[in-house]
Amino acid sequence: MKLKLSLHIACFSLYFLMTHLYAQVSDNRVNRDSIEKILEESIASFSKLTEEGTEKGIYLLELAENLAERLNDPYTTVLVNRERISFLFNNDDTITIKKYLSRNLDIIKKIGDKRQLGLYYEDVGVYNSALGKRKEAHLAALIAEQLLSKYGEVEDVIDVNYNLCLGYLKKKKWEASLKHGIKSLNAIEKTGIKQNRSNNLYLYLAEDYINLNQFEKAEECFANIKNGDSLYANDPHFKGRLLFAEGNFYEKTSNYKKAAFFYSQSSNSFYEYHNKRTKEVSTSLVLSNELSLQKEENERIKIENELKAEQLRNSRFIILFGTLVILGLVLMSILQYRVSFYKTKMNKLLKKNYKKLIKANKKVDKALKAKSEFLDSVTHELLTPLNTIKGTTFLMKKEELSVHQMDQMQLINLSTDTLLNLIKDTIHLNDLEKGAIELKKEQFNLKSLLNNLIDSSLMVKDNNNKIYRKIDNTIPDLLISDMLKVSKIFLKILENALKFTKNGSIYIEVSLVTLTDNNASVEFSVKDTGVGMTKDQVNKAFEAFYQGSVKINREYGGTGLGLSIVKRMLDLLDSDIVLKSKPNEGTSVSFVINFGVPEPVTEKNAYQSNDSNSLKKNVNILLVEDNKVNQLITKKIISNYGFCCDSAYDGTEAVAMVKKQNYSIILMDIMMPKMDGFEATENIRGFNTEVPIVALTALSEKLNKERFNEVGIFKILQKPVIPEQLYEVLADCCKE
Repeated sequence: MKLKLSLHIACFSLYFLMTHLYAQVSDNRVNRDSIEKILEESIASFSKLTEEGTEKGIYLLELAENLAERLNDPYTTVLVNRERISFLFNNDDTITIKKYLSRNLDIIKKIGDKRQLGLYYEDVGVYNSALGKRKEAHLAALIAEQLLSKYGEVEDVIDVNYNLCLGYLKKKKWEASLKHGIKSLNAIEKTGIKQNRSNNLYLYLAEDYINLNQFEKAEECFANIKNGDSLYANDPHFKGRLLFAEGNFYEKTSNYKKAAFFYSQSSNSFYEYHNKRTKEVSTSLVLSNELSLQKEENERIKIENELKAEQLRNSRFIILFGTLVILGLVLMSILQYRVSFYKTKMNKLLKKNYKKLIKANKKVDKALKAKSEFLDSVTHELLTPLNTIKGTTFLMKKEELSVHQMDQMQLINLSTDTLLNLIKDTIHLNDLEKGAIELKKEQFNLKSLLNNLIDSSLMVKDNNNKIYRKIDNTIPDLLISDMLKVSKIFLKILENALKFTKNGSIYIEVSLVTLTDNNASVEFSVKDTGVGMTKDQVNKAFEAFYQGSVKINREYGGTGLGLSIVKRMLDLLDSDIVLKSKPNEGTSVSFVINFGVPEPVTEKNAYQSNDSNSLKKNVNILLVEDNKVNQLITKKIISNYGFCCDSAYDGTEAVAMVKKQNYSIILMDIMMPKMDGFEATENIRGFNTEVPIVALTALSEKLNKERFNEVGIFKILQKPVIPEQLYEVLADCCKE
């Protein structure tokens, strides 16, 4: 009776206190300080570890949530959510924790506060640790420590470094554990808060110092524990750990007598701790078993009663059910017969269609093969005259021309470059569809690359636009990925923005999303104020050769392959593209690429001289080309560079000439009559394996890579050949 009266009095007092507090908050203006005071009272109530304290803490926490919602301040909401997460951790409610973590992340993304992001990652680390995801927990803790060390308050780094210290200690990474433990201790000393963590930290540091053979510092840690808060003496578990660490200390310093003594004392403390825990658990289990047995007995009686009632209700339906079953079986027999007849008929039809499908697949395979051969043939036939035009303009530029003639040369070059880009885009798209593209892993400076691409694009075409660029300085200087594909993706998106925007603005933003030891996620965003697109045009933007309308094609030109190629290249990089646009309001394109981060290397001041830049004397080059115009122009280009050049019209003639005379290098066309370049190279390799053979061809290098390597071709130059590239290859092959 007295117990019930005490509970009623406690509940009435709690109700009176809560009503008074809520009225006080309602009367005054709700602000962040008042909510923080409520949270402090809630934490203090939970710390009492009583039923009344828990009820009061929950009420105050819910009150703080309601007030934060009324205040509509993101920082206050994040703070209240973090306290709610802490409460859920103590109650092992990991499902609800995930919801509150997601809410905090959405708010932090909007306000862009790096300190709050660090606190978020700290909570994520503890959450993953509770789920047993150690790798994810460790990674989140590292990110939190980086952010809080740079952007947080001093007290923010106490817990995260404490957790990292313990984690590294368990992994036996003593130095890393030592570093984070010292950081946590320093923060505790500066702020004077969370002093209860000091004893554990000194014990962790002592274990690190012992394993690093720094015994004097380990002794200092033991002394700090004993001279500090003496509460550890009442905790048999901590005392056991301390005595065990001291035993380890004396064992490492070869004082085995003391080591044995401390190990013995440690065993006694652990025995005391486990004995105490066993009694608590036993008492709890006895009570739990009694309650469970009573509950099971009640449940058994309830089930028996329900079964008896169910039997009584169902007894009158047994005959009716049997009758229905018999009728159902008869009906099923009839249906089964009809289904069997239908299946037989369908199987015959499927076999017939299967044979047709096989024939259709064979036709598709033939069509794909024909498409590949057609592309090789067409690109060869298109690139061969382009080679002639490019070579002719190169030679004519070396002559004295009037201003008008130079303008005409520029127009010719511009037209050939446009046609060449169309051919290359078509070949590139075909390679992507076939999966013939391979990713390279190379180191490069992304920030420098992007600045160069933006500057060069402005020189080609800017339409009187203003470009605003913002490239995150925290992006590492060196990253690892396929530099060419990253360049193409960014350049094609930027060119589209410049192309479809006139007298407007283009905003380029490149920012670091996440950074770890081995990976960096970078987000790219390009926004313009151009013509924009309708919803239907956005949905079809990634289709090959799609340009929205005939009007757009006539006004702006192009092939409609750019975004299709970008989409497929981003798929190769395990990324996706987000395209948003509205008519006359502009377009926004964004995507995220994951880069590798190279390990830092020590620069060596070593210089090796190279005196092999001098070219061989009496360099003689054999040009194998069936097109007379191309042969004439290429010979002139080679002669202008000061080399001697012989020519052959087909593979048969080339083999015969190589047998009679030694050549420094052979430039070999591939698609020729009588004997093609592959067969000619195989014949030459039969008696001469040293002469470098370079392919001058319009064939796709990706699709024919194995064939080039098989016959022994040294290098491939794509038609139309750029004179400067041709000279670099000749000079490289003809060095002494």
